[in-house]
Amino acid sequence: MLLYKTGRHQVFSRFRKYRKLRSSKKMKIEEFINYEEALKDKEFCETFLTFREAWGYWKVLNPSGYYALAKDKYISHLLLEKEGVPTPELYAYYHPEKGKSGFEALRKELESKNVQSCVVKPAVDGAHGAGVFVCKELNYMQDDIIITKSKGEQLSLRDFFKKNKSTSWLFEEIVVQSDQIGRINRSSVNTVRFMTALYPDGSAKVFATFMKIGRAGSDVDNAGGGGNVDCAINIETGECYNALQFNSYTDVKKVNNHPDSGEKINGIHIENWEEIKKRLCDYQAYIPQLKAIGWDVALTDKGPVIIEINNYWDTTGQLFLGRGWREEVRDCYLAWKEYYDNKK
Repeated sequence: MLLYKTGRHQVFSRFRKYRKLRSSKKMKIEEFINYEEALKDKEFCETFLTFREAWGYWKVLNPSGYYALAKDKYISHLLLEKEGVPTPELYAYYHPEKGKSGFEALRKELESKNVQSCVVKPAVDGAHGAGVFVCKELNYMQDDIIITKSKGEQLSLRDFFKKNKSTSWLFEEIVVQSDQIGRINRSSVNTVRFMTALYPDGSAKVFATFMKIGRAGSDVDNAGGGGNVDCAINIETGECYNALQFNSYTDVKKVNNHPDSGEKINGIHIENWEEIKKRLCDYQAYIPQLKAIGWDVALTDKGPVIIEINNYWDTTGQLFLGRGWREEVRDCYLAWKEYYDNKK
């Protein structure tokens, strides 16, 4: 009977807390379940930005009319390239509605450029690396391309397109990350998520950073879906901290080293950090259509390379930081709201 009463008390206590957060933060039940343990920390709870609250800010900061600038990766690439922002070389773009002639044009373009390896990814945004794979070898046939994937699996590109009839695809170069980052896990490009904000006076700042790190044998760093490693990065110093083995929202383990390579994560300092931050602020200023951008950045010996941009992003990174980014996003939103109100 006591256990039963205790159980009932816990259920009602949790429900009251959820109702309070739903009222004050527009929190969805899925978010409460995913972050229930982290929300016990007062700072995390107060600074956590829920998806619904964020959506209100995105409507002002990143209007729907500019949605395609981030969500269509082909358009993103063209925009970044025009602005002189470093991105992976785009070998080819395939759209399924071009049909047989489109496939033949793709085959000829890749063969004429002598592309022997590449990354293939959906042009329309796929969350958490969905659909992305590495081709370590391309075999050109008369009417097909036989691809060998990173783990040795072979597939017919023509058959692959038939199974994915509604998806357009980018074929990009494989980015070579710096040795410092590559040592942690070499099978994936371990990207740093930079979150930047642009203000009405033209200034830009980085307001949050964390690194997504794949596991051994994985092609992608795959943060939101779990099964990887993540760490926060101190904005001022570039020091990595709070490394987590993120298997799922209910299976998060603190680590100091990568569980496969054994390489140290906590305490390392990202090389050339100040220069990288400056460049990201410059890049944000080049794209005033989007006032808050989540950049997935590969760190290379030649500097930062932008893998993709995001006009809104999920809430997971706040778990990696150990605190939320509500105040930073809200501050940018209020600045632009005042700016637009004064123009009326």
